[in-house]
Amino acid sequence: MPRRGVDEWFWTVNDLQRLQAEMTQSRPGVASGKCWEPRIDLIEEETRFIIKAEIAGVRGEDIQLIYLPERNSIVIRGIRADDAPTQGRRFHQLEIPSGEFAREVSLPEVPLDFQNMRAQYKKGFLFVMIPKADTIVITRTITFQGP
Repeated sequence: MPRRGVDEWFWTVNDLQRLQAEMTQSRPGVASGKCWEPRIDLIEEETRFIIKAEIAGVRGEDIQLIYLPERNSIVIRGIRADDAPTQGRRFHQLEIPSGEFAREVSLPEVPLDFQNMRAQYKKGFLFVMIPKADTIVITRTITFQGP
């Protein structure tokens, strides 16, 4: 049997990071006791921010958006039902999570207009549009009284 070199006995940081990512992504929600988290893009345009969430298979009425002003973030929460019957089936690979999901998206520290926030759900993606608020400059003239 050939001898192994020292570098073959130890994992590199990249190996460990890849393994951790694979384990956390493929672990089902039931086994981990946690909700699954959809993938998110946060995009800034000139007049607004757009949150794009990948949540295919979720019904629109099963999605909630919650603004947390103390954390300046939005929570996207919902549930993806698994309607497939399990009786008489054998599963060889399960990668699509089902059940409850939640994802908190931290927003940049800029004035935003949450009163005019809109959401649209199409082709498996949720789009949340948050307009930037107009900056209001308050000017005040102060007159000093002399002694």
